[in-house]
Amino acid sequence: MSVLTVVDVPPAAACCPPLSAQALAPQAAAELAPIFKALSDPVRLRLLSLIAASPEACVCDLTDAFDVTGATISHHLRVLREAGLVDAERRGTWVYYSAQRQALDLLGGLLASPATASHQGSLISAGSDVVRLLADPLRAQLVEILAGGPACTAYLVAETGAKQPNVSGHLKQLREAGVVGAEPRGRYTFYRLVPEMLQGAAAHLGDLAEQARANADNFRS
Repeated sequence: MSVLTVVDVPPAAACCPPLSAQALAPQAAAELAPIFKALSDPVRLRLLSLIAASPEACVCDLTDAFDVTGATISHHLRVLREAGLVDAERRGTWVYYSAQRQALDLLGGLLASPATASHQGSLISAGSDVVRLLADPLRAQLVEILAGGPACTAYLVAETGAKQPNVSGHLKQLREAGVVGAEPRGRYTFYRLVPEMLQGAAAHLGDLAEQARANADNFRS
């Protein structure tokens, strides 16, 4: 069993604060640029997402997920490996890849906003729009079904008994509001709930409940 050589995450970049909190130092920017360049290709970005979604992924499975040659996949994997985004381990005739969690944490921290409270506030303020959006029975039913896991349009049509154009129209509104996300997989597009948006709506309803309790004796005429 042999382990392929991997590039470590640049030490100067490992302690960078979020971009929205502080400007990058020239050295850190120079070290981080190759990592972002490695992710600028759609195939490489999807490869990384497939690898990161499981403890490890065999190159044989990764090759089958794309309509490109094995040599092209090998090239993209080498770029990701040299950028320090994935680890590679050879076992017999196959190579297994795993995500470099330190690198992913670095990128996540770099792109995060330090204003967590502000972000939560924006979710709560958007909650009232989500509540109004779910006032439609079919949209509420779609959300309830998607709570059980991602589903394609055909599945949602079968489960709701609604016509495909109606389901697609409601999914579009839910997507535009950020309540669901779309994920292409082969010839299907799967829709999944965004839990944070529902939490914002729940917080909005919780605030209304607290106001109702506080004003229970405030009769107005």
